[in-house]
Amino acid sequence: MKWRILLGTLAIASVVGLLAFVALGERERMAGFTQSYHARQIEVGAALFENNCRTCHAPQGTGIEGLAPAINAADLFNGQRLTAIGYSGTVEDYVRGVIAAGRPIPSSGTNYPNRMPTWSQRYGGPLREDQVDSLVAYIMNWDEQAPGGAQPTAAVPSGDLAGTDISAALPQGEAESGQALAETLGCAGCHLLSTVGPAWRAEGSQRGIGDRAAERILQADYTGQAASAEQYLFESIVTTDAFVVPGFEPGIMPANYGQRLGKQDLADLIAYLLSLR
Repeated sequence: MKWRILLGTLAIASVVGLLAFVALGERERMAGFTQSYHARQIEVGAALFENNCRTCHAPQGTGIEGLAPAINAADLFNGQRLTAIGYSGTVEDYVRGVIAAGRPIPSSGTNYPNRMPTWSQRYGGPLREDQVDSLVAYIMNWDEQAPGGAQPTAAVPSGDLAGTDISAALPQGEAESGQALAETLGCAGCHLLSTVGPAWRAEGSQRGIGDRAAERILQADYTGQAASAEQYLFESIVTTDAFVVPGFEPGIMPANYGQRLGKQDLADLIAYLLSLR
């Protein structure tokens, strides 16, 4: 009987020792797991930013003059910007709220007239909550190295600008170049990868934008000035609120592409859109 008691005591002591050994390394293991998870979040957030945010806020979040303010900026992370607008929460909460629910009014004064669209599915946007969290993690990762001035990217390119006269003659467009430009500008983020803007590709009974462009101008509720499919697409890109597709809100799409794109760029974009049938 005594040897059984002894064996039982030794077994209990061994188990306790093993648990203690595991517990000693648990904190370090969990810290490593948390660090790896956060790193993966930032990677996912970087991809989401590239696809959905870069076209307005620039590739490194330094903003584009006249289009969207800098978010990779010291005045955001040090709280100056939040104090100026009377926001008393944390920077992270502010960033999450703006991404999730958007901004129904223009941000940062009259220099940035466009509204921020809603991105979280909770508010009718295209992104899941975990994707919103990943975007927040990526943006908050800029905290320590955010530039003080955050000089915005110039919005006006060199060369012959497209302008806003939809009757102006354009050169011959190349659909392949237009597709590459649509991806570079981030148009795909709203029109192909999410539901922020009207879908370009055919979906169900709805035909692609290449067919719909000619049909739009014949609708009774059409409010623009286009007389052809090409002019309708021209108008949709450079004077974005001339006609707002039913079910979508005005003021969401950047309104200064006429001053950001050259005529060849615009012709290429139109050729690409006309190919989506």
